[in-house]
Amino acid sequence: MRRKGASLSRSERFWRWGYGYHQVRLKIWHQKKRYLLYILSFYIGLLFPAFCIANIRSADQVIYYTTFDNMEDSVQIEWFSSGFEVPVAEGTKYSVSAYYQEDFPQWNHQYMAVKGIDEHYFYPLPEISGRDFDKEELREGGRVCLLDKKNAEKYNCRVGDRISVCGEKLRIIGIMTNTKFEGIILPFGTMKEICRNKQNVQFTGIFKADTKEEKEMLAAFITEELEKYEDVEVLGVMDGRTLYENALATKWQWRAVRGIWAFVSALFFLMNETVVLMGKAKKERQIIGIHMALGATEGEMKGMMFFETLLVTFFSAMLVLATLLPFARLAALESAVLLDRTAVFWFLTTAFFMCEILTVVVMKHVFTGESRHVYLRECL
Repeated sequence: MRRKGASLSRSERFWRWGYGYHQVRLKIWHQKKRYLLYILSFYIGLLFPAFCIANIRSADQVIYYTTFDNMEDSVQIEWFSSGFEVPVAEGTKYSVSAYYQEDFPQWNHQYMAVKGIDEHYFYPLPEISGRDFDKEELREGGRVCLLDKKNAEKYNCRVGDRISVCGEKLRIIGIMTNTKFEGIILPFGTMKEICRNKQNVQFTGIFKADTKEEKEMLAAFITEELEKYEDVEVLGVMDGRTLYENALATKWQWRAVRGIWAFVSALFFLMNETVVLMGKAKKERQIIGIHMALGATEGEMKGMMFFETLLVTFFSAMLVLATLLPFARLAALESAVLLDRTAVFWFLTTAFFMCEILTVVVMKHVFTGESRHVYLRECL
């Protein structure tokens, strides 16, 4: 038996820690039904914080795709028209996109969004499996398009297939993998050629201007020019700075609300699991006493407890990550969650940080100044 105060070599310390963790694995395997209940309890407690984090990431992504660089220095004008004439102020940078809903007979008459974008399109495009439009296709109006992932899977469409839009065959060059994008995107020039005189096409023009006065003059000029065309209905004029500030305010409000929900749910998780682990430690007083009677130190026992909690947290977290998206689909909330690398990183960091807090709280309660003598008496 090791004398009190005697130091251990590195190999001896390594062997003792390895043996302790081996005992933990044997105990978990022997009491696997009870540990499955612990994992289930941790899983239920971690599920809602994970949803909040994924929901925050989803909102961040929406903001990313609805803003662009230097958005503050722009004015946005929307109008309905059956023609594709776009008034342009000389020397002004601009981008125009068009949007409408089309009935697709080949897909059980499903109505789908069709959007045309030009070569100066300011907003970010989603991630694409395949390729994006090249400059020539955007400039000349190539017979190509992008299709969203949901409809591509539903109707068994792949890159290279052709689909009919406005009676014209377009080749799919990319599948948009982001679930928040639904419909078809094609070059504005292509849409102008195949969908001319189509009713209820909504146009969005974004025009760059440096000052507020320039924005007002530009908006007045474009609006006046639009009203000269037939069948044009101007829907509204919006300052890019206002749109950008509203988007940022929405983002931070969303983060604050979801962050509070995540904090409250994490607090309840800590309170509930602390009670569970306290009860677990109380049931294992004799086991702790036996280990300490055989020479285990309080540090080694604390390490074994931490390892147990770490394993339970790990399997619970993996179960959360495996089931979060399926649950979101069942609840029709798939578009409200984004489980990307950032969301996974923050969720795992939060889960293991709470695991450490739980272990420290329980150890402070379990290992008091006279705990060694108490546990030795328990095992006798």
